[in-house]
Amino acid sequence: KTYDCSQISDGWAGMLLATEEGLARLGVAKADCVRLAGWGHTTVGLGLDAKLLRSAAGGVEPGPYVMGHVRRAITDAHGRAGIAGIGDVDCVETHDCMTPSEYLAIDHLGITAPGESWKAIEYGRIGRDGLIPVNPGGGLIGGGHPVGATGVRMLFDAAKQVSGTAGDYQVNGASRAQTLNIGGSTATTVSFVVESVPAP
Repeated sequence: KTYDCSQISDGWAGMLLATEEGLARLGVAKADCVRLAGWGHTTVGLGLDAKLLRSAAGGVEPGPYVMGHVRRAITDAHGRAGIAGIGDVDCVETHDCMTPSEYLAIDHLGITAPGESWKAIEYGRIGRDGLIPVNPGGGLIGGGHPVGATGVRMLFDAAKQVSGTAGDYQVNGASRAQTLNIGGSTATTVSFVVESVPAP
């Protein structure tokens, strides 16, 4: 429908990644930061036919997922973060530029079985007070889609969740969040796991 897609606009953003030693040199307290615990990144060709053929043939992540490479980016982030899967995550920020992207994210993240994304919506699993809140701040459709800034905005919202500073859209008790950002019809997929920093 008319309002099914986020409006694309210009934007840019940057972020600073630092080691504990780097934070000390900058005079930034570790307690004021969050930890980037894991990441995953995959790329494939732009054409949809090539993606579907690759997935059907086993691709980079054999299995029942329509876009196996998207699932691979997600599971790589889990592995690097040392977690078992989405059950160890408190909330998700995903690239919901249009409804099909959200459905893809729901089952590829593991919130539902492949092809059963509708169940997460039907049963309220992804609401702010659901089992695994998705885009509690409104996502791209709620806040717009400044293309050059989208991934950083998602990480910023994830960081606010795990640091307890998300205000009206705070997920109670969130200490670990995951992002899933796709671009060019999933030609590039990036996922991060962000954690709160334990008190000293």
